[in-house]
Amino acid sequence: MTGGGATPRWRWHFLQLALFMAAWMLLAPHLRARWLVQVVLQAFLLNSVLVTLWSNPEWLRFRRPMIGLWLISLSGSLIALAPVPERWALLALAVETAALLPLLVLVSVGMLRYAYRSHRLTTDSVFATIVVYVLVALFFARLYMLLMGWDPQSFDLPVPAAERTPHLLQIDLMYFSLITLATVGYGDILPVSETARMLAVMEAIVGQFYIAVVVAVFVGTYAAQRRRE
Repeated sequence: MTGGGATPRWRWHFLQLALFMAAWMLLAPHLRARWLVQVVLQAFLLNSVLVTLWSNPEWLRFRRPMIGLWLISLSGSLIALAPVPERWALLALAVETAALLPLLVLVSVGMLRYAYRSHRLTTDSVFATIVVYVLVALFFARLYMLLMGWDPQSFDLPVPAAERTPHLLQIDLMYFSLITLATVGYGDILPVSETARMLAVMEAIVGQFYIAVVVAVFVGTYAAQRRRE
């Protein structure tokens, strides 16, 4: 695209991704089928990967690793959904998490790189940082989910983990992760084990640091943009 004031075709990709993310968060607690929750989650992850690659066209060397990690995550998710012994389900969860965590890191770095490299404050760059904020919460939620798989007593939940379906437990931990990241701390879900507590502390620190850095960078970018204009 050319011409003064023209914008790239992918300018609003982060807006649709943020809307997709919001829809998933609102609808997931009401979806009865566990497989449907996982399908929507994997679709969101694939959407995130594609948007990241589109917004960083020079990332040629990362395309295959990112798609490969997503496929491994998808495979682990499918195995966990299958009627397999509990031990195999835990192993599938570990494989899914092992692929998902580096994928979330790469996606987050790519989105922040897009948001900051233009040195201009745009609507899409704001949505990019919002999506990354939720991806950080998803990163820790997966760690909590893995921890619960190996030690069900890691968290004190309003409804015991044994009485929750896996997808509702995943939603509980995503909720706890976002609340911890925002340092709100309602107290309805509490980390009990030492590992769970340390992970929650680390997430709270990351949340405060992220907000401080994002606000500082955006204020500096906006001020520089106004001076140029």
